[in-house]
Amino acid sequence: MRSRAERYVQQRNALTASAFSLLFAGFVTLVSECLFELDLLTVLMIIVVTFTIILALLIFLWKKTDILRKLQYALYCAHNHRNSREYYCPCCNRRLVSFTDMKFYDDNERYDPDRFRDQRQDVMCPFCYSAPRQRILASWANDNIDLIRNSRILFFAPEYSMMKWFRRNKIRPETADLNDTNADLKLDLTDISLPDGSYDMVICNHVIEHVSSYEKALSELNRILVPNGKLIISFPIDHNLDTVFEHEARTPEDRIRLFGQYDHLRVFGKDSNTLIGSFGFDVDVIDVKKMSGAILPVAGPADYDSNVIYYCVKISR
Repeated sequence: MRSRAERYVQQRNALTASAFSLLFAGFVTLVSECLFELDLLTVLMIIVVTFTIILALLIFLWKKTDILRKLQYALYCAHNHRNSREYYCPCCNRRLVSFTDMKFYDDNERYDPDRFRDQRQDVMCPFCYSAPRQRILASWANDNIDLIRNSRILFFAPEYSMMKWFRRNKIRPETADLNDTNADLKLDLTDISLPDGSYDMVICNHVIEHVSSYEKALSELNRILVPNGKLIISFPIDHNLDTVFEHEARTPEDRIRLFGQYDHLRVFGKDSNTLIGSFGFDVDVIDVKKMSGAILPVAGPADYDSNVIYYCVKISR
């Protein structure tokens, strides 16, 4: 049986397709009426100019007003016309009837379905696509907003959902990524080309499992922080492992088999707190037990998504 969120997505897609079909049919009818009065070249020019204007308008609205997501939200609210909302996403600040299942377990080319089989799957926000770990971080950020506002922040591999939180609160972190051209800085986490003590806070969610050396990455993250600077970090953890498990897996198939995901190079174990501390940090864990159940701070959607987020303070030498 499909969940309410899945039925909503299906109905929304059908409604969108119907609307575009009607618009296209109307446009074709209008053009056909003109065919008898205008030459073919003029008609083609009208078609090209019209579609160019529509495309430019859609791009402008998407970037400037986020209108498509607002329309999506309106449809969602109309479909779920209930006064009470059981769930809440602190990333996009929306009350929800339910979270949704993104069906990662169907993508056998990128994920190991066995890693998802026994985990709760309806954990993703249908609007900003936040997973539990992003909502945990956003909830913590709401409680520590003064600290965040007064910090120079570097955000590695920034997630869309968390950037929604930053924009909503009018906070502008610097962003960094090795491959994403939209990031402010192009940085290699294992060899960060920045001076010592450049930032008060660094956020690094589910990144160090992708890099060639997590040891170099943690050393570099420590180096670019000021004394007593804060590192907010998370990564895949398998609580059946005592310590980090690595292997020279050379193909995506090997990495899926060993680590559950095609681009993971390792999975961490139960000693992660001690491991981070060995790189010059006092380590604490953001306590999800004190957070509202409305944000669904559960493990998932994969078994290595334990949603443990570490709050680390650089030790002053």
